[in-house]
Amino acid sequence: MEILRYTFLVFHLFGFAALLGGIFFQLRGKDPVTGSYMVSSTVVQLVTGAGLIWTRISLDLPVPHAKMGVKLALDVLVAVTALVGMRNKQPWAFYAVGTFTAAAAIVAVAWK
Repeated sequence: MEILRYTFLVFHLFGFAALLGGIFFQLRGKDPVTGSYMVSSTVVQLVTGAGLIWTRISLDLPVPHAKMGVKLALDVLVAVTALVGMRNKQPWAFYAVGTFTAAAAIVAVAWK
């Protein structure tokens, strides 16, 4: 079960890296747009985040429910904003996805 937890963690980090890396890459261009990679990366984040919580509960490890609720809310915001931005091609959605992703990273690292 511990190996499964670490597998979820690695793929959770891969999803975050793909999302934030794509955002930084697009910031170099003149017209950044919300792409399908953002939606895919967000789905990876949601699924692996749920898997991480499930494995922590299965291993009787402590789960900070308030922190996980805030992270879930931010991840859902990222997913919805990415979908809206991908369909409507609005530039504000690109920056909102980046902001919500950065906020999720800050919550993950700073909230103990």
